[in-house]
Amino acid sequence: MRTFIRALHSGFNRPLSSLSLMRMQGQAQMAPKASEDMKLLNNELYMVMVKHHIKEHHLDKFIECSISDGLGSVVTEEGCRRFDVIQDSSESSKFAFTEAYDNKEAFDVHVNSPHFLKWYQTTRSIQVEEPVVSFCRVLYPVHANFDSFVPENELDAGFGSLHIRHSGVEIESEMLAEYLSHVLAEAGEASKETDCLRFDVYQNLENPNEIYTYEIYTDTSAYDRHQETSSAQARAEKADKWGVGGAGEVSGRNIWPPNSWNFSSDYTH
Repeated sequence: MRTFIRALHSGFNRPLSSLSLMRMQGQAQMAPKASEDMKLLNNELYMVMVKHHIKEHHLDKFIECSISDGLGSVVTEEGCRRFDVIQDSSESSKFAFTEAYDNKEAFDVHVNSPHFLKWYQTTRSIQVEEPVVSFCRVLYPVHANFDSFVPENELDAGFGSLHIRHSGVEIESEMLAEYLSHVLAEAGEASKETDCLRFDVYQNLENPNEIYTYEIYTDTSAYDRHQETSSAQARAEKADKWGVGGAGEVSGRNIWPPNSWNFSSDYTH
């Protein structure tokens, strides 16, 4: 909880570097076509990227509580767009959350909600270590769908079959511009792949050198095919070469929401 509270006081209004703004503007034309009734530009969203490491004998409890928190957040909080829960396919005790809020004030509402407080009280003792929390803004896509809720499928069961990669890497300051060019090139190429539902790029508000990618594929085979592309290999090579830390990666299936909710960045995908 201390991590959450400290991060709440980070500078959400801190401007992006001129580099990031330039990249956003230069890559905007690659973004999927969005609905005209979208409430706000995605670079105004407040993204929360979280990694959890859970004690082995408490995975079911963590999953149950996290699904309840996610459902309560998206269904009852007006400012919560999505709350995805991912379980790593290689290490089942590692999980990631990707949460999208209209703004920091909407996140403040979330951390004071009954479902979050219940989740926190229930799971605090079963974490192996303090969760890794990054508060971010969206660099790409500028126009896209972030709403996951599909009302007619509200009660569908979780434990989906998508493959999701939640990855954060901190890059050497002097190489950030070139790394971002590789990431955005990969995102643009991925948006053309029919089996890639979304490829988002986020920047940590407190540490602008930390760049997240959030990738969603129809299944593991689609994810594996993407990793074989030249753009994915080029970005991975640069991350290995210039990376100096960061949150690391969780890669696996969607525990929640179910496949029947919306995961695509394109309203017409």
